[in-house]
Amino acid sequence: MIIRASIALCPLLLTGCGTITSVHGWVGGPVQAGVEHDTVTVRYEAPRADWTLTVDRSKLTDDTAVLWMTAHGKTKGPLDQTAITSTWQPAEAASFECVQINLRLPQETKYRPAAAGCGPLSN
Repeated sequence: MIIRASIALCPLLLTGCGTITSVHGWVGGPVQAGVEHDTVTVRYEAPRADWTLTVDRSKLTDDTAVLWMTAHGKTKGPLDQTAITSTWQPAEAASFECVQINLRLPQETKYRPAAAGCGPLSN
C-alpha cells in the first residue's frame, strides 16, 4: 500500500508542487507536510484540542524523509477541530527536500499515507 502511494506521489514530488493535503486513501482529517532548512513540519486538523503527534520511526532515502507518526488523544467527547503542529529533525545532520507522512490514528494498528510535500508548508 505504501509503495503504491509512493509511486503515485513521485510525479508530484518531482515537480516541486509544494504541499499535498490529500493523499489517496487518507480519511483521518486534513494533514499538511513540508520541509524547510532540513526540518519537517506537519500540521494536522485533529478532532479535539488535546491531541498530539509523535514520530514513531523515520527513514531518509535520497532527498526524502519518511516518517511514521501516531496521533494521540481522546476519542470520545465533543468535537472541537483544532490544528496541531509537530516538527522533526533527523538525529544526525542530513539534507533533504521532501517528506512523506504515514499516520496512525488512536486505536488503529496500521499506518496510512496521509501527506507528502516538498519545500516549505504553504499557508
